[in-house]
Amino acid sequence: MSTERNDPKESSSPSSPTAQIAVELKPPVDTYIKCPYDAGHRILRSRLSWHLTRCARNHPGSNMIRCPFNTTHVVHSSDMNSHIKNCSSRIDFERFQNPDVLPPKEPLASPVPLVESSENWDDEPPVATYDPRAYCEQNLVIRSIVGAPPASRRVFRELERKRFQEISQGKNN
Repeated sequence: MSTERNDPKESSSPSSPTAQIAVELKPPVDTYIKCPYDAGHRILRSRLSWHLTRCARNHPGSNMIRCPFNTTHVVHSSDMNSHIKNCSSRIDFERFQNPDVLPPKEPLASPVPLVESSENWDDEPPVATYDPRAYCEQNLVIRSIVGAPPASRRVFRELERKRFQEISQGKNN
């Protein structure tokens, strides 16, 4: 893994503004990782998992094995035992196996004090529940029918015209 960084001050500055923007959009060099199968491959850290799957197919006889704790760790088969003992991702597995060793839970926040109120919603007078269908049938609300065959839609539209006339006449009287 390389520790070099692209420093915009050290590089020669391009003359056009679009070239400057393009230079700034390049990811820093330390986000690239060398492929364990082919040292010529440099991969973004975010694409490593995908690349390793693909590159493993292209190098079937390489004697490389994936770490059981982290699939992005690919090690030569002769070094696997030492890698397993010193793997940085092993601690996650250890915590999973031994949940008693987990760090203590954070203390709960102090409970919010109850505010006394004279209002009790259960003591309110009973009110009928709102029925949107009944409201729409009794008021000038345009309704449509969806998914019915054409003949049913035609009948529904005719009934709606009659309903609108009756409601309009009732409000005018």
